[in-house]
Amino acid sequence: MVGRTVLHYQFLEKLGAGGMGDIYKARDTRLNRFVAIKVLAGDSAAEPERRRRFIQEAQAASGLNHPHIIVIHDIISEGETEFMVMEYVTGKTLADLIPKGGLRVPQALKYAVQMTGALSTAHAAGIVHRDLKPGNVMITDSGLVKILDFGLAKLTDRGPMSQVGDATQTIADAPLTVEGSIVGTVSYMSPEQAQGKKVDSRSDIFSLGVVLYEMVTGSRAFGGDSALSTLSAILRDEAKPIAEIAPDVPPQLEQVITRCLRKNPDHRWQTMNDVQMALNALKHESDSGMLYEDRIRADKKSSPVAVIGIAAGLIIALAGAGSWWWTTHRKLAPPTVELRVTPPPAPIVPGTPAPVPSDSTLTNESILEMLQAKVPTGVILSHIRSSRTNFNLSTDEIIRLAKAGVPETVIEQMHHPRRALAAPSTAASAPEQHPAPTTKPPAPLPSPEPVSAGQAVSITIPDGSPFRIALADDIPADAAEGQALRFVAVDDFRIKNAVVIANGAPVTGAIAETGKKKFLGMGGSKLSFRLMQVNAVDGRKLNVRATPARRPDGSAHRPVEGGSRAKLKEIAAGAGTEYLAYTDGEQTVSAHK
Repeated sequence: MVGRTVLHYQFLEKLGAGGMGDIYKARDTRLNRFVAIKVLAGDSAAEPERRRRFIQEAQAASGLNHPHIIVIHDIISEGETEFMVMEYVTGKTLADLIPKGGLRVPQALKYAVQMTGALSTAHAAGIVHRDLKPGNVMITDSGLVKILDFGLAKLTDRGPMSQVGDATQTIADAPLTVEGSIVGTVSYMSPEQAQGKKVDSRSDIFSLGVVLYEMVTGSRAFGGDSALSTLSAILRDEAKPIAEIAPDVPPQLEQVITRCLRKNPDHRWQTMNDVQMALNALKHESDSGMLYEDRIRADKKSSPVAVIGIAAGLIIALAGAGSWWWTTHRKLAPPTVELRVTPPPAPIVPGTPAPVPSDSTLTNESILEMLQAKVPTGVILSHIRSSRTNFNLSTDEIIRLAKAGVPETVIEQMHHPRRALAAPSTAASAPEQHPAPTTKPPAPLPSPEPVSAGQAVSITIPDGSPFRIALADDIPADAAEGQALRFVAVDDFRIKNAVVIANGAPVTGAIAETGKKKFLGMGGSKLSFRLMQVNAVDGRKLNVRATPARRPDGSAHRPVEGGSRAKLKEIAAGAGTEYLAYTDGEQTVSAHK
């Protein structure tokens, strides 16, 4: 083919060969650009099945618009030969880039996040790749990932071309991608794919786990002397723990990969988008250096230099403390305590008409005006039920109302203006008290409406399922250990098309560690928090944590960071700062699909 011209494409050099044809570099003389052309010729072109899959690859990839998926420009025919014209990408395949011992974790996360983004787009279009492997992932010179070779893609019912059939067959003995008897590459197949069962997007998640395993360790997750022995390992054996091969890989990343590699599809991540969210969170922690903080801290503790430094620091601290004690006890007199008595607020006389907002339609501002006027909670609830309403119940507004001290019963009534809530306690008839947030724990946020009685289904939420949350209140820079924190769920969190955690659901947490400055260049830590529980749609309290996986010591806290207000000295993180929360253990919720 080199030296030939087909239409306006001049073939320049052969780049390689795949399971479904040879690939050449060519020049598009009409647009004056380089392209890559896959050629299906000879006996391959004469076989209807190969020809169908060749065209299917062009159709599948050309229907996807994503920066990390190879672009298909055209498909042409000349005699018995088929040509697929693609964008020409300079770079190397992931198979060529993975060194012995694996890639560095930041580099692996950079590529993995891009790969999951591309596959999420394909899955959303109803396309399952089915042949994901390092050889089908191209890395450009600038570090951009391109997913190649959709020749074995399976089109599900959601796809625009679902009428194209594909009978997956049981595997025969073959080392690479072989058409007819094998669909996929043996070493990267999912168990269900290897058994010839029906596959869905979760099959690609398993294959991605195998690729990620190889990226961080430099070794294949499942190996064997032959294709059959490799398939046997995929079906029967567990991959060797990553920590035994590459001890520098953070346990959080190992947990994400291990979950991808579960034999039962129901026990894996359920969508590629979930995997992408988890990897994105780890990439963020890696970029900030927090992913390795525990290991660095442990290394410092075990260092002889650190031990000497700590001993010297203790001596200096003891000497300083003694000097301070002598000085203060010798010179200072007992401090004078000034007592102030604040008269109690005048009670509202029963029968006094409560102030009603001037506008006949109640809004968020109307509620705040009544709250400022110390209108009893019961009266506010009555006004909401008997008036026209136009409330803004977005996440930001719920946070603002909660910060302003609006009781949870009022916010719940705002969600359901015509529903009669349980009568407030006797304290509701007294003026609302608004204690300072530093002296009392914050009031709980309103729970989302529980699912109504009816045809509810039991939904199992896998361990480590991520969902977005936002801070309900500012976290002060001097927050004390154990101080209660409030968050809210940012979006509806769905499992199998059922909402299990509603948008605005309250999430509880607490400060895990206070920020400590380094002493003599050692030690120190950042302010961190842990998460505890979130309200599910059925009213149950689900356990949650702040990290994708628990650390070896059982902890699951993460640093407090982010938010526009964090630039202020006294604020560590401002209200509205978003984080990822993860379900802590497999849990069950009753929900409606």
